[in-house]
Amino acid sequence: MEHIAISVIVPVYNTKPFLRECVQSILDQKETFPENYEVILVDDGATDGCAELCDELAAQDARIRVIHQENQGLSGARNTGIDAAVGRYYAFVDSDDILRPGYLKKLYDACEAHDAYMAICAVEDVAENGASLDPPSYTDPTATGVFVGKELLNNFYSPNGTYYTVAWNKLYRAEVWKLLHYPEGRLHEDDFIAHRLFWRCDRVVCLADHLYCYRLSSGSICRSDLKPEAFDAVDGLADRYRFFVENGANRTVIDCAYAACWRRYLFLCAKVRQNPTPKLIKAISKEQFLMQGLLSYLPNCKQLKMTEKLSAARWAMMPAESLCPMKN
Repeated sequence: MEHIAISVIVPVYNTKPFLRECVQSILDQKETFPENYEVILVDDGATDGCAELCDELAAQDARIRVIHQENQGLSGARNTGIDAAVGRYYAFVDSDDILRPGYLKKLYDACEAHDAYMAICAVEDVAENGASLDPPSYTDPTATGVFVGKELLNNFYSPNGTYYTVAWNKLYRAEVWKLLHYPEGRLHEDDFIAHRLFWRCDRVVCLADHLYCYRLSSGSICRSDLKPEAFDAVDGLADRYRFFVENGANRTVIDCAYAACWRRYLFLCAKVRQNPTPKLIKAISKEQFLMQGLLSYLPNCKQLKMTEKLSAARWAMMPAESLCPMKN
């Protein structure tokens, strides 16, 4: 069997206007990266013609494999790609984003040079047409170099935390994903997985090169109206907190994880209160069962202010209907 250095996994769902540019930016990596790599396009039940475009692109380049499936969401599509991948390393690329030249080479060389399990690059946000913003917008690392994965966990909670927590600006050694998959049927899937990946990595290389372009499109999750599924992020952060406790992380990391969970919950509750709907109020009521189970650590958390602790207790214990009265 032909040796494959990297499997590039691209979940595809209704991004036809951007898909060709995305895939071409992956294929163009060959200009700087001489190793063999494959591109796995996972058509997740797209309805806008992406499925046909995937097949067209695959017919033009033997490096592309297409998998068609019924819609399972981003997590399900990524999991399908993981199960199909045969590369020594995995990379995830969202189907509306763009890779800069040298993305695969620089991340691959960093992993190989340092025998690392993960390499990370910096990110540039770009406009919907792919152009740089004015002024440019970047997500950079807190520090560059080679680190133990556990040493980077505090950076999850820094202003540039997405550099560390998102899936798509990284190259992973395949074995990091052994017995690990994204939670299907959930939004904010990275919040359930990132900490587990870093915990497994003895060496992580952080680069300052802006090699991944994240497209700010009008239909992205983070820019759409609030839905009950937004509380999946709270569940993911609570899972992270429990993981750190169960695995003996240091107290600062545990406190940061705990505070981040409550702050996300309180932020979403405040958004619901501004424009409550029956579905959103029900989502808070459902989430309160989870948050009540976290209250015992509240007095001991050094990362939360007293006002935040009082607000947390209130929003965990009082009926959601009284906290978010419906407007007449």
